[in-house]
Parts: sequence; structure tokens; C-alpha cells
Amino acid sequence: MASSELDIIPVTDRRLTRAFLRLPNEIYKADPNWRPQLNFERAAHLNPTKNPGAAELNNRALFLARREGQFVGRIAAFINPAHNSHSQANDGFFGFFDCVPEGDVGTALLCAAEEWLKERKVDKVIGPAQWSVNEECGLLIDGFDTPPVVMMPHGQSAYQGMIEGQGFQKATDMFAFQAELAAGYPRPKMTQMMVKSAKRNKDIVIRPMRPSKFLDDVNIVMDIFNDAWSENWGFVPFSDNQITHMAKEIKPIMFKEGMWVGEYKGEPIAYIWMIPDLNEAIRDLKGSLFPFGWAKLLWRLKVSGVKQARIPLMGLRKDFHNTRTGLSIVASLCETVFEAGRQKGFTHCELSWILEDNPGMISICEQASAKAYKTYRMYEKSL
Repeated sequence: MASSELDIIPVTDRRLTRAFLRLPNEIYKADPNWRPQLNFERAAHLNPTKNPGAAELNNRALFLARREGQFVGRIAAFINPAHNSHSQANDGFFGFFDCVPEGDVGTALLCAAEEWLKERKVDKVIGPAQWSVNEECGLLIDGFDTPPVVMMPHGQSAYQGMIEGQGFQKATDMFAFQAELAAGYPRPKMTQMMVKSAKRNKDIVIRPMRPSKFLDDVNIVMDIFNDAWSENWGFVPFSDNQITHMAKEIKPIMFKEGMWVGEYKGEPIAYIWMIPDLNEAIRDLKGSLFPFGWAKLLWRLKVSGVKQARIPLMGLRKDFHNTRTGLSIVASLCETVFEAGRQKGFTHCELSWILEDNPGMISICEQASAKAYKTYRMYEKSL
């Protein structure tokens, strides 16, 4: 794994950890669509004492590629026991894959991750992912001409050849849909009919988040999520610690009218959650809130606003899939949160990510006049 020109070294101390965290900004510095992430947030994401998603791993290793004294790539290898327990599998993962476009760097990094996982006798490698499919995951293979929105990965077109050249095969594709919030009206007759049906049905209530019961509502939403998505590819249920952590992390950037719950006969069965695109707000802060970055961030989020939003979470309990009641509630949730987004000043909203074999969700996106504009791919390889 080493040569006179290229060395693959394990990350074993704070200096190398800092280099691991800062490397993407160097790799993508010439890319006009790159959005440097906040340094403290990325450090916390990696830290098991601050991120339950990292703490709940069985084992992990971080690697850096170095050539002539310069770091030119990075990768992580890890085992996620929650994934293996739910899937009844013996899988390992790779992720945090970023490097210069030279193929030997990518190949050497992937080999290092594979060798580490082979030593731990996993049956299959899946990736790229950052700890699980509930965090950033997937390789961008289409849609490089626009910036990534909050909590979505970026990349280079060269990565696809590197990964596939190493023998990885497609596991599934995931789409990001983009909606212009003022476009697509009047809505298709089916959508209009479903919204009207929900309004007429006295058993259906569409309500906003309750600020005084924020954590209660987050727990309701995640309980629905864990039911709604339980049969999807790669699904891993959120743990209680992960739910609490996510609520704490998202609360500062969300707005009250961004979360809506659909109830039927007094029981919550569906939800939708829209958040501002933090990546747009931090686009020129170079990863730091100091000395004045924090003021710019607050101004953009609370005063001047951002124009891009994202819907990272939406779900309907399985018992209501493909039912008139369920479709009516989902249609009403979409139209309600889109109107809230317009009132907030958003002009665009990304709905992501959507599995390629989920025709129901794809249809919902299309009914909302959203168009698939980015594709992310998950890979797998038997060892």
C-alpha cells in the first residue's frame, strides 16, 4: 500500500485528524460549486463523543494518501452494527472518499479500506457513506453543475471510474429532485383532488410543529420514519441517541412552519420537514464562523434569508401506503410546506434523496412539478 511516490497512512493523532477533515477544501478549492463545510461541525461529525452515529460503530479506520509531502486523498472504513443487525448481514462500509483525480490515488485508498475490512472478515463492502445511510451517503454521478445542499455529498466525475475499476458494482441509485416553489401551477387534477379530499375529511388534521413540544414532535416524526422506510434498501433505524442529537443539531437552522404532521383520527401517520440550505448561507465563510462569519450566518438565516431549501425527511406509515387517506395527507403536507417555504422567501426546494425503485415517492415529487437533477449511487463488492 505504499510506494516511493504514494503512501497510504492511518490517521492516528490530532494532526492527521485535522488534515483528514480539511482535505476536501483543498481537493475542491477550484470547483465553483464546492461549499466549504463548517470546521467545527465536521469535527463533531467525526467525533464519537459528539456524534452518536460515530459512537455506535463497532470499529473504524481513517486513512490519508500522501505524495511528496502533500495529502492528496482520504477514505474511511468501518463496520456499522445497527446495519448488520437490521439487515442480518456481515457488511463493512467505506466512506469519506475524496482525492485528486489521479487514478492510482483512488485505487490505493480503496485497497486500503478493503484490506482493513478483509482483516475483520466482513462478507461485503458497501459505500460510500458517512457512518450510515441516515447521514451523507452516495457517490454523485450526475449533477456536478450545481452545488450540494445541506447534508448532501459532493464529488468529482473521476470517482465513478475509480470505484468501478476496483470491482465495485451498483447497489442502487438515489435521486435528488429540485422544485421551483412558484412553478407547476395549477397542480395536476389528481393532486388537487387529493388536497380537497383531505380538507373535506374531518378525521384528517394537518398541523405545524409545536415549538413548546419540539422534542416530542421530533420523536413522533422519527417513529413514523422508522416505520415508513423500514423496508427500503439500506434502511437503518434511528436510535434514541441519534434522534436526540439530530433534534439538537437541526433546531438552530429550522423554522416553525417547516415541519408539519398529518394526523388521522387523532393519530400522527405522516410528516414533512423542510429546512433552509445551510450550505448557501455558509458559501463564503471558508469553514469558519470567526471572526465575523457567525454574524453573516445569522443574518442570512434569520434576516436576509436563503433561496434554497431542502426536504430531507418525509414519510407515511406503511399501513397507509397506496391508500386514498394516505395520498390525501401526503399531498396536503407537500402543498402546505411549499406555501410555507414561499412565505419564508425560498424559491427552490430539493427533495432528497429518493430511491430509484420507490415509484410512490417519485410520483409525489413529479406531482409537485419537481425534476430529478442529481443522481447518487451506492456501490457494493463481495470480499
